Amino acid sequence: MSTTSEHRRMKPVLDLARKLDIATNSAPEAIFDAGSAGFQIWCTPDDKPKGWEHVNLIAGAFAKPCGFVASVFWGWDVNDTITHLRLVTDAYDLDRASRRSTNVHNRPTDIAWAKKKIRWLFKQAGVKCPPIQVVR
Repeated sequence: MSTTSEHRRMKPVLDLARKLDIATNSAPEAIFDAGSAGFQIWCTPDDKPKGWEHVNLIAGAFAKPCGFVASVFWGWDVNDTITHLRLVTDAYDLDRASRRSTNVHNRPTDIAWAKKKIRWLFKQAGVKCPPIQVVR
């Protein structure tokens, strides 16, 4: 394998994430922000992890109200093969909405919600989803 062939293998996923870009697409399933080696996942008032009920999400520069939930990056082995996905969640809007400091890094409910969205995206793109590893 090579990094080029691996990027080609993940191209359908990133293409779909770009089509479902939260910045420009107001469709309910448009909650992604694609990069070159992964993507971010955002929640909306109608689709968010448990515990976000009291958070007032705003659109800002995006197509609809949203809040950042997760980053997903390709995980590589020494042979330049993508073997897994690296997931990290940080619910910054949850911390902002709280009147006290809140641990918003890798909350179990955010991880579960993000994994569901990752698997859905890969399935829709027709690409087998690699194992998902949470970055601590």
